[in-house]
Amino acid sequence: MTMDEVIDWLLAYCRHHGITVVTCCEWPHDWPSQANPKERLVLYNPNWQPVNERPFTLAHEIGHILDQDPPAYACEYVSVCEKYESSGNRTAICLLLQYSRTHGWHFQTPEALMQTFGIPQSFIVDAEWAFWHRVQLLK
Repeated sequence: MTMDEVIDWLLAYCRHHGITVVTCCEWPHDWPSQANPKERLVLYNPNWQPVNERPFTLAHEIGHILDQDPPAYACEYVSVCEKYESSGNRTAICLLLQYSRTHGWHFQTPEALMQTFGIPQSFIVDAEWAFWHRVQLLK
């Protein structure tokens, strides 16, 4: 698996589900990707650093579209923003698990999944939730 293969799969997922993804090679490496659920639009930064987080970053923004989260700038309270970000993380991880399943990969632990897809360690709680939730659905 290459990072580009995962990103290509996510882009195909977007096309299939009516989500528009806009990229720009000139965006700075520290400009975060964004989602506008109302418009079903993702602004994906292909220059994001660290590089290994790019598939998760795209999946996270797709998660906001699928979950119909309000744009981040609309958050007035930290707890509300955290809820939406956690939701985006969990949906992103479920998407990455779906990608894995279509390729016959099975992870034994959330940590192995996180390492493979560049999911930041700070999202371990969301990774554990999505991992175990998905495992239960497959039983």
